Amino acid sequence: MKPIDANAKRAALTRTQLFQALDPADIDLILARTTVRRIARGDVVLRRGDPNGGMVVIMAGRVRVSVISEDGKEVTLSVLGLGEVLGEMSLLDGEPCSADVTAQEDCTVLVIERSQFLNLLRSNAALCLHLMTLLTRRLRRANAALEDMALLDLPSRLGRLLARLATDYGVPVRSGTRIEVKLSQKDLSTLVGASREKVNKQIRQWEEDGVLAKDSGRMVVCDSRALAPLH
Repeated sequence: MKPIDANAKRAALTRTQLFQALDPADIDLILARTTVRRIARGDVVLRRGDPNGGMVVIMAGRVRVSVISEDGKEVTLSVLGLGEVLGEMSLLDGEPCSADVTAQEDCTVLVIERSQFLNLLRSNAALCLHLMTLLTRRLRRANAALEDMALLDLPSRLGRLLARLATDYGVPVRSGTRIEVKLSQKDLSTLVGASREKVNKQIRQWEEDGVLAKDSGRMVVCDSRALAPLH
């Protein structure tokens, strides 16, 4: 398998908002302490309860973050892709991983050693601020999801989710915006807190109304105005 060269690893780090504040010398310092992992689709990237192994930067592919509920059901928390990071909470507090992370497609990731990164945080105020911004953004997203669960009906929750996915992972196609991340109806149902049957019924209704369509197994938002009032 072809090795990942230093330029590709450097580009992966500088692509993330977290590391954009770093000087080239700091980037090189981190790169000297990184390892590359390739994870096949369906394999585990991080497992809940495992000891902290450092911060993970996604170079290619997408992953699903999930937990198992008390009744044994898998609940999808988020989907993360190119340039996003994992393990930042455990990196800071040294606690075990708080969720399972599984590759949705073949992935390449960079793993950054915890001790090296903590040393860099102690000497780099800009990096600390960027890390706080990242954590705050994720907390806001989690709070918004909880608010949606409590206050909105299913069409509104599902519409907001699809609109967010189209914004984060959408590409223009002739019929609208195709969501490149592929989520099963089980994933969608856990993200919006509803049964698969109800999610399937709502999606079919939107397809009949011309709001959604399918393209090579991916969902396409055909009428964004129908979802616009929902986000």
